[in-house]
Amino acid sequence: MKILGICGSLRKESWNLKLLKNMLEATAAKGADTTIFDLNNVPMFHPDVEAQGIPADAEALRDAVRNADAIIIACPEYNGSMTATLKNAIEWLSRRGNLLTGKVFFIIGTGPGRSGCPRMHMHASYSIESEGGYVLHQPRVLLPHVANFMDNAGNITDPEVTSLLDQAADSLIRFTGQVGNPIDA
Repeated sequence: MKILGICGSLRKESWNLKLLKNMLEATAAKGADTTIFDLNNVPMFHPDVEAQGIPADAEALRDAVRNADAIIIACPEYNGSMTATLKNAIEWLSRRGNLLTGKVFFIIGTGPGRSGCPRMHMHASYSIESEGGYVLHQPRVLLPHVANFMDNAGNITDPEVTSLLDQAADSLIRFTGQVGNPIDA
């Protein structure tokens, strides 16, 4: 099984990138082939640009998603929603052959505050599901107060969070296997 990771934060030392790496390690430990796609070079979606052809970096994102069985998205909550970076990726994926349809997504998030990213999860889930994607909603990996369970190097320091990531990896692999064959766009 191929699992792709996408981080909705462009920060080099992003807490969400560190959480994503931990989640991918949990799925790799269960036999999944994992990789991360970096959104830093994906241009802003613009219909005039799209009309001239999908730019190479946006097409690389599309290829990565096309070749994945499941996608884990880690994203902070900005202004009560998903980041512009993540929304932009969703825009490129839904155009000229919607690659969201039939794909499995698992959305996780963290941050230094107390919210745990629920509105990001809701908005990202809605955007993906409205285009035909399947979002696995349980177990929720929406974690507030990142400093309470992760050190600056990205190591999980709370065994309950390690256990949650392990449960999430099991659920994602099982759900992806049940949903099976994504629609080929």
